[in-house]
Amino acid sequence: MASRKDTHDMGFIIMPSLQMDWELTGNKASLEGIVTAANSLASRFDARVGAIRSWDRMKSHRHWVEDNENNFLVIIDSMCNMNLLFYAGYHSGNQKLINIATTHAHTVLRTIVRGDFSTFHVCNLDPKTGKMKHNQTHQGYSDNSTWSRGQAWAILGFAQTYWWTKDRIFLEAATQLSTYFIRRLLEGSHSHPYVPLWDFDAPFEDGNVPARDTSAAMIAANGFLLLHRALGGESIFLQMALRIAEDVAAHSLSPQSATLHVNGSGKIVAQGTGWDSILMNATANKNEHALMVYGDHGLVYADYYFLEFGNSLMRIGVL
Repeated sequence: MASRKDTHDMGFIIMPSLQMDWELTGNKASLEGIVTAANSLASRFDARVGAIRSWDRMKSHRHWVEDNENNFLVIIDSMCNMNLLFYAGYHSGNQKLINIATTHAHTVLRTIVRGDFSTFHVCNLDPKTGKMKHNQTHQGYSDNSTWSRGQAWAILGFAQTYWWTKDRIFLEAATQLSTYFIRRLLEGSHSHPYVPLWDFDAPFEDGNVPARDTSAAMIAANGFLLLHRALGGESIFLQMALRIAEDVAAHSLSPQSATLHVNGSGKIVAQGTGWDSILMNATANKNEHALMVYGDHGLVYADYYFLEFGNSLMRIGVL
């Protein structure tokens, strides 16, 4: 997987397992895998644009973009893959990887983050000039709405970028993106308002609360913890992170999740099949033009960041 150059999601694919293995066991093969993956991701960087290409194509019932000679798609999710480049760059002494990640972050800040620190989902740049062609959504409610998971990716990604670079422009971005997320949560008058709507601007139809997204909640909560640490503990972000996690657990923790047991042969087996994930109420894509519209289900992003949140609380001594 580390050699793949057909996707920008190398950070999501590689870091959860190989970083932990390297740090806990000192397995050099895992560090080598991280460096290989970082170089694979860096191969998608275009200096003319100042960014890593996120998608090679974008297909929906509304848009069909696959001409890479005239289109360069960058999505807000990409910010959380920069951690791979920073990590590999600092551990291998490769300044080029660090520079690519930093340049990409500046480009995303300029092209995807709005003036009020809400976010678009996608920007399409001219690969020949780097100039903006247009912004749009692919998984959110509308082009001008704020897809909650996209906002959460931005919070965590810019917090990670500040952690590595110590450039205060990224701290300011992460802080303002977080403030926007919190404000939109506080506007909710429905039950468990800290479990965000799948899109902050999704309409209430006939008084019904739109689908939620527990993945957006837990990604943002992890970003808040990193901000709390970056600010030396002098912030509201720890309190907000804990409040989000409490609401997620109260609203969406599955009562029927499979549990793990060691059988008589010493193998770990799952028992119980009522629900296939730890958290319910995640939403992958409810854009009306999506080739597959689906929401209110389990999602690996939600479960991973729920577990990582608990790990992070233990690392900083809160649990």
